[in-house]
Amino acid sequence: MTTMTIEDAIAIVDSALQNKRLSNIQEQVFRQTWDGKTYSEIAESCGYDSSYIRDVGYRLWKILSEAFEERVTKHNLQVVVRTQSKNFQVQETQLDLNQTIAHNPLSLVNPHNAEPIAIDVNAKRCDWGNAIDTSIFYGRTQELATGKNWITSDRCRLLGVFGMGGIGKTAFATKLAEQVQSEFTLIAWKSLRNAPTVETMLAELVCFLTNQAISTLPQDLNSLLGLFIPVLKQSRCLIVLDNVESILRSGEITGQYSEGYEGYGELFRQVGEVRHQSCLILTSREKPHDVLPPDSSDRMVRSLQLTGLKEEARQMFQPDLASASATRKLIDFYCGNPLALTVVSRSINSMFDGDIQEFLDQEANVFGDIRYLLDQQYGRLSEREQQVMYWLAIEREPITTDNLRQDIVPMISKSQILESVISLRWRSLIEKNANSFTQQPVVMEYMTDRLVDMAYNAAIERSPEFLMSYALVQPRAEDYIRETQIRHILQPLTNRLLAYYGTVDTLQRELHSLLETLRDRQTAIGYAQGNIMNLLKASQTDLTKSFCRFPERVTEHSDLQILERLLESDRAGGLATWDHRIPWANNPLAEQTSETKTQIRSKNLYYQWTEGSLEQLQQELKQQPKFRKKYHAWLNETEFAAIDADFEAVKITDTLNQPVDARLVFINEVKIVEPPANLPTPSDRRAQARKRKQDLRANRSKKLG
Repeated sequence: MTTMTIEDAIAIVDSALQNKRLSNIQEQVFRQTWDGKTYSEIAESCGYDSSYIRDVGYRLWKILSEAFEERVTKHNLQVVVRTQSKNFQVQETQLDLNQTIAHNPLSLVNPHNAEPIAIDVNAKRCDWGNAIDTSIFYGRTQELATGKNWITSDRCRLLGVFGMGGIGKTAFATKLAEQVQSEFTLIAWKSLRNAPTVETMLAELVCFLTNQAISTLPQDLNSLLGLFIPVLKQSRCLIVLDNVESILRSGEITGQYSEGYEGYGELFRQVGEVRHQSCLILTSREKPHDVLPPDSSDRMVRSLQLTGLKEEARQMFQPDLASASATRKLIDFYCGNPLALTVVSRSINSMFDGDIQEFLDQEANVFGDIRYLLDQQYGRLSEREQQVMYWLAIEREPITTDNLRQDIVPMISKSQILESVISLRWRSLIEKNANSFTQQPVVMEYMTDRLVDMAYNAAIERSPEFLMSYALVQPRAEDYIRETQIRHILQPLTNRLLAYYGTVDTLQRELHSLLETLRDRQTAIGYAQGNIMNLLKASQTDLTKSFCRFPERVTEHSDLQILERLLESDRAGGLATWDHRIPWANNPLAEQTSETKTQIRSKNLYYQWTEGSLEQLQQELKQQPKFRKKYHAWLNETEFAAIDADFEAVKITDTLNQPVDARLVFINEVKIVEPPANLPTPSDRRAQARKRKQDLRANRSKKLG
């Protein structure tokens, strides 16, 4: 009896599946199951979770069961395939060109072959290449419907699918191609990850589409296009080109082709402009210049910008985590990026026993594959784009291009800043908010880490150029923004420098020396002097003594009594000061607001209260130090609430051992209500405050002028 090899088994499966084929991961599961390995062993060798491999196996056995018309399981795989081998004769066949001429033939003239080449435009053939397995696919219902309508109804010729790394472009394009494949005769899927030349890629495509040997094809681009475009006219072809960013130039504004790859631009131009009945789908982190933006009126060349998953992202988590309240915060932080959520969910399961809140409390959310992904995208940016990214991380909230331009030194033109912002939007690295721009939370954290790293290297290498270009703490910023800059930028930088130099005296001596170096420079020093002064100030004592009013630890007996009442209470509550801060908050308050205690402490309460009501409360507490009150306030940018709370006037001790007036608050009830008409939101009030400051500065400038 002849022993069946794994290659024989794969050949039988290919024959049974006919025009379909196993994905890479399905084939790995098949091969290793054939060798007797368990799901856990397969997962370890492939680098996946065992639960994911088990899902792949379940779907694979289901596919094979339908193909063989016999139930297939992990345990009877070899028996079924050996039985089925009698029903399938596996052999390589060549297309009989003489027979196809009688079925609506297409004749192409190959300059390397004098005889016309005939292909049957009605003979369906597919080459899915290394297309990924999409049997596990979440959401994107609306985007898929839109793409399907463009391809099938509008007969779109060129469709670009764009989005940041990990957002799911490859999976989306593959799923879309699967859904519309019945509309097409010839289907080809190719990856440009390894940046093949346009001639190499086109030769492979023409070889498949015309079914002729690649050795007989011409080598120059024009001749290959002369064979390729007629096929698109005569046959209904669907072609997917994945990872197009691999052929685009890095270090410049997005959309430029790398040297030697300009021919792809001609290919995309002809596909979009020449009349034909086919469709080319390309995926990329960046938009090539030849693909039109989504708001274009050209129905033949379309673009689709993918954003993160919404509520459907919960399906990516195990059932007990999918319904957890903290899962929403996790999805929001990573903006529904499927790759980031996959990486994070594995870490939460393996390192934090499935406790999402514990993971979030670490405040170290950019790591592993997530950092690698962002490193890749950052490395492709132009110098001007990098500047914009650093400043958006410093600003911490949406900012207009005019204000962004004022930050950058030396000042650049309006056209330069606008060009950089548009390019960053096409790279999916920044988001538009009305007329302002900002970063996704995970991108902002990544850029903040980079900012601290660069400032640290500049300080220890005594090379102040980076410190000249960026303000680590902005004097003109709102108080709550400055405190955030101190906590996330200045404090970590100071701690790293102290660890490097060993003592405060050594650090201060080095900083003073760097300051002297700056004074000797004949050129502008930008932000460097202010940054070094802030570092000196921060290194002299605890940052909380220099910049904030309250210490991280409480030493006074009265303060401890207040905190004990707060922490032991089962009611949501906090300790707030009259300069609009929450130095302390309890766990029930964190749970009720779906925020960490750190996030609560970073809030500026002033803008959440309706105008004048906080001042009124302060006066009432002076007259009556303890009472219950109902009031109205914004919980966030969209939710307005009627709140019932107990207030108590207290005194706490600051770091200079001085008493400070504060209020202890315990919340009884929060009820969401409709806000009064035209009531400013917190962001509206902050914008109004900034406008007043800008007007004041403008008036001062006029007087000085």
